[in-house]
Amino acid sequence: MKDVSLQRKYDPALSEAIRQKQHIVREAGLDIFVKPVPDDDRPGVLDRRFFAGIPLPVRIMGKALCPLVRFILSGGSAKSAASRMRRYFNKVRSLPLAEGVSVSRRTVKTGDAGVAIRIYRREGAVPNTPVFYYIHGGGFAAGCPDVVEEICRQLAWRSGCAGVQVDYRLAPEHPYPAAFDDCYGVLRWIAENAGDFGGDGGRICIAGDSAGGNLAAACAMRDRDEGRGAVKAQALLYPVVNPAGKEDEYFHFSLDQYNMLAGYKAAASFMITVMQSGTSGMIKVLGGDGPYVSPYFGALEGLPPCLVLYGEFDYFRLESEAYARKLSAAGVPVRAVRYSGLSHAFAELIGVQPQAEDCMAEIASFLRSVFRMPQAS
Repeated sequence: MKDVSLQRKYDPALSEAIRQKQHIVREAGLDIFVKPVPDDDRPGVLDRRFFAGIPLPVRIMGKALCPLVRFILSGGSAKSAASRMRRYFNKVRSLPLAEGVSVSRRTVKTGDAGVAIRIYRREGAVPNTPVFYYIHGGGFAAGCPDVVEEICRQLAWRSGCAGVQVDYRLAPEHPYPAAFDDCYGVLRWIAENAGDFGGDGGRICIAGDSAGGNLAAACAMRDRDEGRGAVKAQALLYPVVNPAGKEDEYFHFSLDQYNMLAGYKAAASFMITVMQSGTSGMIKVLGGDGPYVSPYFGALEGLPPCLVLYGEFDYFRLESEAYARKLSAAGVPVRAVRYSGLSHAFAELIGVQPQAEDCMAEIASFLRSVFRMPQAS
């Protein structure tokens, strides 16, 4: 058996340091579980491993580069813009650490579409286990299953749950709601067919990152609205639940709400600002409104327990925390977890960032808690 500790690009002791230093802060009525940078206690610092991956011009010029980046990403036709997004977002950045997880592939018929899925099973897993259903991000026009493959393998390995990942259709080739229809159709398929791969279709945790978090939250709403009750939990990583960026009593965007240490402010403000500007592109791709487009403004009562995880310097941090507050006000059990020193998409850095591995442990613990499962050995 390979020693996976040798594959990590950091000392495994850093993962333990995160757990030892984690603490709770209460902000605007919400308890937030703060995961610190494990080897730097300064407030407002970017994790040095994350910072090292930021291009030097961004570190120096900061958000002054945002207009150029917006031009590069959005110029030309919708198809050419999507192609550029895919070159950036479709890179695999995780290292393969999970062992003993089988992955099978099949195509599911949903409506008129054949949708590819991947099924994950941990070796030795008992039959009739709960199922996590994962939806990748990428701004609705990019992203792919390979990018989050290690996330899904980690969750199956750590939790013992069966897993399913969906390869939904992307815009602009397939305009919205094709993505939502695919994701919800696969959810229905899981509920009806999970027994075929050792899962329990009545105990599903729907999960997703970024745009995938939007689709996951919307699918959970529709499952509730149609009275199916298959979704028993949600795990949302830096979700885009308010793609139009509309403000209300819970959500107001301002860079002043981010504590950025001098020396890191240029890079942090760039990442936050460029993600904020990207939301206008997302709402254009979605081409509409309503609770399944903007779950943030939907009826939240009766939704299943929700875990929300995000980085300190992510534009979607404020949105995630506002959504957690709204869920709590609606009587939905919610746990908000903030990872200090990081920005968007950090969960894709398994083996590179210790916080990514900790994030997988958090979700697996949430799954075992919601479904009352024993610790995976």
